[in-house]
Amino acid sequence: MSVDTHGRWPWAAAGLVAPMWACALERRKELWRDGTWVAALALPILVSHQTEEWVRPGGFLPFCNERLLGSEEPTWPLTECDGFHVNVSVGWVSAVAATVLWRQTPAPAAAVLWLEAGNALMHTAMAVREREYNPGLLTGGLLMSTHAAAGGAWLARSGRMSRRASLAAAAAGVAFSVGLPLAMRLRMRGGG
Repeated sequence: MSVDTHGRWPWAAAGLVAPMWACALERRKELWRDGTWVAALALPILVSHQTEEWVRPGGFLPFCNERLLGSEEPTWPLTECDGFHVNVSVGWVSAVAATVLWRQTPAPAAAVLWLEAGNALMHTAMAVREREYNPGLLTGGLLMSTHAAAGGAWLARSGRMSRRASLAAAAAGVAFSVGLPLAMRLRMRGGG
């Protein structure tokens, strides 16, 4: 069976799902002890979500362009290259940064939680509007929304973030969640 994943990186994401979750499960006591789970679950959740969107069942690029943005082309205005940069350059890097920087600051993890909330909201809103499944709905609705809510609640109780850092993380996450579709609509309107 041939699956058009619109690039090779989605296969890397799919290949990371089982090892990432196995590692998180193996380290669950350590992750729970100091709240590290808030940051450390970002990457396993993300690669699971990307696998649903781009590999099985896949079809995110046409969904995003045609159904979400209203384009007549399945690979425009969000291109395969854009998909790589959004998912790997921004997604993987921010998830890894959240984990690496967790002990110094939870701000990157908080921004990732806002990205997850925005992603889950987009998938859920589209499913309600269309009354049908879209690629990413299950992992967005189940994993991302749960992680965003539980992680945000943990951060609020922990007192590890200042009000300023919390607002900056929220602004970054919301700006990306709103800015990307807006930029794609502007690209589509401009024709290039």
